Amino acid sequence: MPLTKMSSPIISKHTQQHGPLVRCFIANQNSLQEFFRRSVDDHADADDLFQKLLLKALKIENTDHIDNLLAYGFRMAKHLVIDHHRDQKKMPESLEHDPESEALSLESLLEHEQRMRLYQQVLTQMSPLRRDVFIRRRLHGESRQLIAKSLGLSEEAVKKHISRAMDMLKNAISTLINN
Repeated sequence: MPLTKMSSPIISKHTQQHGPLVRCFIANQNSLQEFFRRSVDDHADADDLFQKLLLKALKIENTDHIDNLLAYGFRMAKHLVIDHHRDQKKMPESLEHDPESEALSLESLLEHEQRMRLYQQVLTQMSPLRRDVFIRRRLHGESRQLIAKSLGLSEEAVKKHISRAMDMLKNAISTLINN
């Protein structure tokens, strides 16, 4: 169904300048994230895939050729899931976000710096254990098994720490976008 109404509180003046595809994906965030959650094992991976979807949408300048934005989004999401599963078979427990080599605009650099300050702030608000688990998994690429074994935790506890850390980051980003 085409985007007709903005129902998400995440939409801001900054988001609106990016075009109808990004607005559609944010307005239908719950449906798209649910698709990712059903398609991958880890909720943190599902959140990462949604962010990748938004990044891809930001790079699409002309949407005139797209009849149904949401259907297009689900098709893009399906391809991201396929790529995710392929990558997991090639390099399990690898980092999802490889740095892009494209030159960054001044606006992108400022957004990146603002986001980095936000991430640092959120990391300092986490309990030391959650912060350690999150950094070891997301920044150092350690497997959940290795983290669990070295910290004397169950793998499920490690997954929960990662998921809750991602939730904290997502909430902070939402707050930033809304302000």
